[in-house]
Amino acid sequence: MLFSHNWLQKYFNEKLPDPQGLSDLLMTHSFEVEKVEEVTLANEKEDTLLDVDVLPNRAHDCLSHYGMAKEIATLTNLTLNKIKNESWKTSEEVKTIDIKVEDTKACPRYLSVVVEGIKIGPSPEWLKESLEAIGQKSINNIVDATNYVMFSIGQPLHAFDRDKLSGGQIFVRWAKAGEKITTLDNKEVELGETNLIIADGESPLAIAGVKGGKKAEVDGNTTSLVLEAANFKPVVVRKTSRGFAILTDSSKRFENEISPELAEVGMNELVSLIKEIASTEKTKFSAKADIYPRKPDFYKVGFATEDVNKILGINISDKEVEGILNKLNFEYEKVNSLKKVLETAPSFVGVPYESGASIIYDAPNKFDCSSFTSYLFAQAGVAIPRISVDQYVFGKPVEKENLQAGDLVFANTGEGKIHYESIEFLPGIKVNEGVDHVGIYLGGDKVIHSSRYNKIGTEISELSETKQFENIIGYRRMIEDDKERFVVTAPFERLDLRIKQDLVEEIGRIYGFKNIKSVAINPNLSDGQGKEDDAKAHKIFYYTNKIRKILTDLNFNEVYNYSLVESGKVEIENPLASNRGFMRTNLVDAMVEKLEFNAKNAPLLGLEEIKLFEIGKVFPSIDGEYNALAIGVLPTRKMKQSKIEEFQKLTLENVVSVLNSELKTNKLQKGDFNMILELSLDELIEKLPEVESYENVLEGDNKKIRFEKISPYPFMLRDIAVWTNEGTTEQDVLALIKENGGELLVRTALFDVFEKTLEDGAKKTSYAFNMVFQSNGRTLTDIEVNVIMEKITGEMSKQGWEVR
Repeated sequence: MLFSHNWLQKYFNEKLPDPQGLSDLLMTHSFEVEKVEEVTLANEKEDTLLDVDVLPNRAHDCLSHYGMAKEIATLTNLTLNKIKNESWKTSEEVKTIDIKVEDTKACPRYLSVVVEGIKIGPSPEWLKESLEAIGQKSINNIVDATNYVMFSIGQPLHAFDRDKLSGGQIFVRWAKAGEKITTLDNKEVELGETNLIIADGESPLAIAGVKGGKKAEVDGNTTSLVLEAANFKPVVVRKTSRGFAILTDSSKRFENEISPELAEVGMNELVSLIKEIASTEKTKFSAKADIYPRKPDFYKVGFATEDVNKILGINISDKEVEGILNKLNFEYEKVNSLKKVLETAPSFVGVPYESGASIIYDAPNKFDCSSFTSYLFAQAGVAIPRISVDQYVFGKPVEKENLQAGDLVFANTGEGKIHYESIEFLPGIKVNEGVDHVGIYLGGDKVIHSSRYNKIGTEISELSETKQFENIIGYRRMIEDDKERFVVTAPFERLDLRIKQDLVEEIGRIYGFKNIKSVAINPNLSDGQGKEDDAKAHKIFYYTNKIRKILTDLNFNEVYNYSLVESGKVEIENPLASNRGFMRTNLVDAMVEKLEFNAKNAPLLGLEEIKLFEIGKVFPSIDGEYNALAIGVLPTRKMKQSKIEEFQKLTLENVVSVLNSELKTNKLQKGDFNMILELSLDELIEKLPEVESYENVLEGDNKKIRFEKISPYPFMLRDIAVWTNEGTTEQDVLALIKENGGELLVRTALFDVFEKTLEDGAKKTSYAFNMVFQSNGRTLTDIEVNVIMEKITGEMSKQGWEVR
């Protein structure tokens, strides 16, 4: 996504780091920044764009300027200004519109506000500038307002012209086969029964989450609006968007999933903005019409400082963890998990029982037996499975005589839905006795459980006298320690924070991955299950890294090419692009392209040959895949084809020899190489000796690497050859060229030298140079390079040299 530096600055009173500094900060802790580019707007104002690669795990909260501003606030310790989230004065004269949602799983929330007495016109300059900076065209003040809020907080919105609606209702429904809609860009789309739409009483108004329709388009005559802030299921939007090849900023956000809670935030900001830029003395707003039948509870995720240190391999203190959580602005508490469970459990006595009650949507207002236990432990920062049989398989077995308060008691009542094997945790693991009920042991023969056999639901019972526990099949311990845990309430927009590893990753990136020392994997990590697979994976890891180091030491560069290609044997069901519909069958094809592409740029880098390698999976058939290694070389010096082929053959033969020597094998044979060698890495590694030690698997060469920014503008090449007088050296000619070439001359290279003796005995030497011209700020023209060349040749003539 493109982010405007000026727009981001609006969320801070303090000055942000400069764009490049901001880019470096994000690159170090959060995201890849593809490009930093200065732009001049139509009114001659300056801005800088950051093209940030927001991956799906952070698309929920960071495909928006405010989301990115929150990230920046965390990394810089700057104070973030809150966005507008104001209520507004409603008028009883303006009635809410009646909304009917056919499928609340496909549309979890639909929020609407009716506005009357607005004035359509051009947007204020600040709004136009904001949208223009990120490549959005200004339409009118209402459409611009919906777009601005979407790019501001990440919630897509829509505005319908109320006077163009048929009837007084909005329907969110599945389309009927053959129904048609003309979209805002005047394309007619034939809908099907798997497409979710927004409709009035007569016909479709919009393709839900994807594109609005022409029927209720806001135009210059619009005076009343129906505003929409909704939430749609990602898979529904994705299938529709891909099916019609309509990819929009709205569909991108819904496809990556956003929280239903964001709809209200978006609506509040939109109404505030409309009041500011489109209201008149006659403007009136209705109350909100909000269809939100299942409101999710906030996720609680727990971890201990010990977890952080173990996973990241660092030694961080509780105080440092607290500091990072505060920087992230996460709400949290520090608890003794076992005590928290035992103290909290009795407070839920009397909560009604409902079979299948959801921890997210129903708790703490309704429970069944296993949702009660799972919910309680989650509040204490301990994640356990949801279903009773899975909890039984998950927990540590304990004998009755060792039973402690906080342990779970499992029973088979013979009357409920009895499970005889694990369902979600370890599918297929048998529990011969069967499980259908669970409770928490409180000590002193007391157990608390959510029971379907009484009217009060959750109750505390005598374990030895309760009917539900007449047939106990076992006891399990969920908390084996007495340590404190941080229990974090995940912000509603952070849908990526669901397990303790997610929070450890958050702490790691703020702590700074650069501060975490790389260490070799432990080959003995397996707990005994899948040990052969573990050993095989470790061996592949070891030799892959060893081969990678050998090749880089030979001055080869590693490339990563797309696994998705235009043709192949394994076809993708829903390709993202027409030329990416198959899995690759080899590495050679892409390697040829990369060798030739890089050869074109070799003069700029002063390279005499391009040497590349790639390690990656190939897919020769639907039944299998394997790791492959491709090594390619292409000289860039001018030479006959036979010489090129000879150079390539000798280079690859040398690579094979070095690999055989370093890997202590003779499995690699010298073959009839052309420009590329490709082989099965899996087959090669299988034949190599077993690894005795992984100690040096990540060992580097400690070379200091210096990075230079490369100009994005094209370079131009010129050659010059000159006869010089006896005694003139290569350095003399080079000095003259550099002195007169100016700042645009970025590289010179001598490519030919020869001498001749004249009839009078005088000796002449010819020097031929390649010259590379490039600007960091613009595309060069032939005319300005020719002027430089004329200056160089003129100075050479003054020296008595003869330009050939």
